[in-house]
Amino acid sequence: MKKVRVTVYLDPRTYDQLCAYAGSRRQPMSIMAEAAVAAFVDPEQKEAGTTRRLGRIERQLERLARDTNISVEAFMVYVWLWLSANPPLPEQVAAAARASATERYDQFMETLGQRLAANTKTISRLEGGDTVAH
Repeated sequence: MKKVRVTVYLDPRTYDQLCAYAGSRRQPMSIMAEAAVAAFVDPEQKEAGTTRRLGRIERQLERLARDTNISVEAFMVYVWLWLSANPPLPEQVAAAARASATERYDQFMETLGQRLAANTKTISRLEGGDTVAH
């Protein structure tokens, strides 16, 4: 089908956004403008866009759930291995060890609370094993 030529006047900011968007998609601006107008005037286009975005969000949530399950399983395996590798302490040192453990746990919880309050995220890189704080 032959297309109809239309002249449109855009605000400079909108034009810059259209140029940037078309450039990031490596598509001509006319195709991006046509798609935007079609989505604006055609309810089915709006619904299709919403459906695509919801599908993308659903896939992200599924990956997040999978990654969380992997983290929980890995932590459970670590705790099991740690418990199986460390025998119980003799009675004469158990009380001192419990006191030390309680103090260290309280320090851990305080540090964790401070980091969560500051909304600090730590990403562990699997390749190098180093951590980068964001």
